[in-house]
Amino acid sequence: MLSDDDLNRYARQVIIPNFNENGQEKLLNTKCLIVGAGGLGCPVGLYASAAGFGYIEIWDEDIIDATNLNRQIAHKNNKVGHNKAKNLAKECLEINPNISVKFEPKNFSVSSNIKNFDIIFDCSDNQDTKYTLNYLSHKYNKILISGSAVQMEGQLSVWKSGLDKTLPCYECIFPKTTEKAPITNCREAGIIGPITGFIGSMQVSEAIKEVALLNYPSIAGYLFLYDGFSQSLDKIKIIKNNDCPTCSN
Repeated sequence: MLSDDDLNRYARQVIIPNFNENGQEKLLNTKCLIVGAGGLGCPVGLYASAAGFGYIEIWDEDIIDATNLNRQIAHKNNKVGHNKAKNLAKECLEINPNISVKFEPKNFSVSSNIKNFDIIFDCSDNQDTKYTLNYLSHKYNKILISGSAVQMEGQLSVWKSGLDKTLPCYECIFPKTTEKAPITNCREAGIIGPITGFIGSMQVSEAIKEVALLNYPSIAGYLFLYDGFSQSLDKIKIIKNNDCPTCSN
């Protein structure tokens, strides 16, 4: 049951049709893992905290650098040299001290334990981590909400292959290859800050839908491509690869 403080804090959410107090209670009972506390992880963490996801863990071993500050909005100039996950956790609690926010100054690996989480936010900026997140999310039947952003472009997808065997996983659409991949990280290609903010906020919006707004269709099975130059957002239907090494068995 929501407390009076909860009802006041989340008042603008619980009045939404099909959301109400039951939806907010579901958010407060949801456990989230945010992998990456950078350009995507910052808006995801701040918006997820503000929305009232009750338990959030943030994993990242990186240290805040001055070059991060154009987009990693939770990190301030006086925190350069500090751990990103620790600082983001602190900023999340500044927004909402009524939830539990933990941090781990470490990177994600295949040995990571995700069994206790309901929602996994992929806010990483490298392919190896994305493949590992996809593998473990499929294996343990988790909802994986993946974002990426570079230059003036972004991608968003919800992966639920472990929960619905007809749906594709990340590797179905982006198969591993021995060919040299194009530059997809902002350290080498560059990034405009609002692009990460836009994609990150969309990730949290989809998480809210998956948990509390079940009357609305999931976007699992679709890939969203955002072009900041033309301000266009394309929704592409994606299909399962029946030979995918991760989800075909």
